[in-house]
Amino acid sequence: MDYKSALAYIEQFIDYERSPDFARQARFYNLNRITHLLDLLGNPQERLKVIHVAGSKGKGSTAAIIASVLTHAGYKTGLYTSPHLVTPRERCRIDNELISESEVPCYIDKLKPAIETVSSSEFGRVSFFEIYTALAFTYFADKATDFAVIEVGLGGRLDATNIVSPVTTVMTPIGLEHTSILGKTYTEIAIEKAEIIKQECPVAVAPQHPDAYTVIERVAKERNAPIVKVKNIVERKSDNPVLNSDGVTIAQQFDVETDTETFRQLLLPLLGHHQYVNGTTAIAAIACLKQKGYEITKDSVYKGFKNVTWPGRIQLIKSSPLVVLDGAHSPISMEALCSTIRNNFRYTQVVFIVSIMKDKDLAAIGKIVSKIADSVIVTQVPDNPRVLSAETIHDSWSGLFQNIKIHKTPKEAITTGLSSASLTDLICVTGSLYLVGEALKFFNWEYEFQDLHTNGRRAL
Repeated sequence: MDYKSALAYIEQFIDYERSPDFARQARFYNLNRITHLLDLLGNPQERLKVIHVAGSKGKGSTAAIIASVLTHAGYKTGLYTSPHLVTPRERCRIDNELISESEVPCYIDKLKPAIETVSSSEFGRVSFFEIYTALAFTYFADKATDFAVIEVGLGGRLDATNIVSPVTTVMTPIGLEHTSILGKTYTEIAIEKAEIIKQECPVAVAPQHPDAYTVIERVAKERNAPIVKVKNIVERKSDNPVLNSDGVTIAQQFDVETDTETFRQLLLPLLGHHQYVNGTTAIAAIACLKQKGYEITKDSVYKGFKNVTWPGRIQLIKSSPLVVLDGAHSPISMEALCSTIRNNFRYTQVVFIVSIMKDKDLAAIGKIVSKIADSVIVTQVPDNPRVLSAETIHDSWSGLFQNIKIHKTPKEAITTGLSSASLTDLICVTGSLYLVGEALKFFNWEYEFQDLHTNGRRAL
């Protein structure tokens, strides 16, 4: 089996991330298949020291920051995230290096007998996500990683990743998202997500809606799981802003205080107030690990923050005109994106290029975009049954914008945006991580691996 045939094999299995019946398919979520699958593989997850990350917003960014800090602290660190932007290899990486094209088919060959056995059992056919979860656990175990930072796919209670026994759990901000699956209130959604909290396992908690925090606090108390939060955060917007050669902001600084440490002028190359929240949540997770006796120096925290990479999140990919990519797909994330654009970039006009999934709040997102966008180009991601048609978005938003156009493909939309924008304009490609992925392909963007390895590895 080669790389392409391995991907083709995986794609035969249902991909809930792209399913047009996304909400109703949730009734098939359970831990039976992944439990059986991992049993057949020798339970590789039991050989991992897992930091398990759940929440509604910022899971990926928080996980990436934690992983970067641990790598800089000298630990061999696996990172499992979803969805991917350009290549499925992004889902599974060690010290920021993606699993190789040659390793993917090797691991699918290794997993295939177990996949076929489970799929023909009473538990039913495994899913795309379950296969990648099993692949990541097996890969990280085989490579003898010191830590594995694992991002929850959806929810928590019935997510395939919730088979682990973590050393630390992390709860990023909980919002009203996937309400048809997880519940319609903060309390209901928090109940689903809080199920990643395990007995006597510390949990790092981001600032939360009061109803969500009440649930987290109750579950943590029931399971004797200590809660760790950051005491104080101070934004340093005016202190030595980090600009590129074109005078564009590319990083931000802030101070963080915990019960035992203070970090001054942490430098983070991820923009937006929400990234302060994600960064402080990562600090709380590191504090959990240090409480358990793992050595993580202040210097490794500074280096881990400074060198973290997380594409597709307010990512500046071109200057003159400025082109910013961001996967905002909810009213909350779109508000954060628009606020970041206003506060960090200088421009004449703003052009939004947008594609949105069917299960998103189209009307609310449109109202937010209308406050900043001078013009909008709507498009649709190809080969994705969950995506709204460009015509649907256009018809919904036509009363909000004087200048709104349709271009069927992302390539046409981006080409038109670039050709019509002046050199002082800003083009924002957003609405879906799938559209961001198409934009990265358009700009021929490739991962650039930094040498994150420190001298020697720590023994756990």
